[in-house]
Amino acid sequence: MKKLLIIILLSQLLFCATAEQVEQYLDISNSEEELVEMERQFSLMQESFRSLDSNASETTAPYDMELLSIRFREYLQKALSEDEMDEVLQNYKNVLLLQFVSSIGDPNWDEEDMKRYLKSVKENPEMKERITLVEKINKAFNNKESIAIMFDGLIKPLLKNASGGERLDDAYMKKRKEKYIKAMTEESMNETLYATREFSMEELDALLKIAESKAMSYEVKAVYGGMAYALEEFFLSLANRYDISKHEKR
Repeated sequence: MKKLLIIILLSQLLFCATAEQVEQYLDISNSEEELVEMERQFSLMQESFRSLDSNASETTAPYDMELLSIRFREYLQKALSEDEMDEVLQNYKNVLLLQFVSSIGDPNWDEEDMKRYLKSVKENPEMKERITLVEKINKAFNNKESIAIMFDGLIKPLLKNASGGERLDDAYMKKRKEKYIKAMTEESMNETLYATREFSMEELDALLKIAESKAMSYEVKAVYGGMAYALEEFFLSLANRYDISKHEKR
C-alpha cells in the first residue's frame, strides 16, 4: 500500500504543470489582474464586515489576501498537466485571443459607453447574428458548469455556515444556485459583447474556434476551480459574521 501511494504521488508530481508554466500563463492571460482586483475588492468586503462587528478585531485576525494568489497558483499547477498547460499556452500565441483578453480585462472601461453600446446592439435587428455568435463564445469562456463550481465552492458553504444557515433547505439552495448562474451568465455575456465590439464577424468566427478548443476547456475549468479554491477559506472566514436574516430573502 505504501509503495502504491508513493507511485501515485510521484505520478502527480511528474505530470503536473510546472511552476514556470503557471507563471508564464499568468503573464499572458488576465488572471493575475483579476486576482489583484479580487484581493482589493475582498479586502474592502472584509473591512466592511469587521466594521460592523465590534468584537471582530478582538476575536478574529483579518484574512491574509496574499494567500489568494498563492492558492490560485497552487491549484493551477495541480489541475493541469504539463501537456495540457502547453496546449493552453499555445492558444495564447493567437493574436485574436490576446486582443480579447486585453479588452475584457481593461480597467478603463467606460460604464456609460458600455450601457449605450449594449442597448444599441440589442435593439438593432441586424445585430442578431452577431449576438448569437458572441453568445456561443461566451458560453465557451463562461460555461454554466464552471460557474456552478464557484457557487458550490463558495456561496453554498458561506450560506450553510452562516447564522441561520441550518434553516436553508435543498429547494432554496437550488433556486439560489440557478439565480447565481443566471446573473453570472448575463453579466459575462454583456462583458463579452462589449469586449468584442470592434471585432469583425470573421474575427468572431475565428475567436469561437479558439473558445471551443480542447485547450480552452482545460483552462476554463482550471481557472474557475482555482478561483473557488483560492477564495474558499476567505469565504468561510466571513461565515460567522454573515447573518442570513439580514442578507437573504426566502
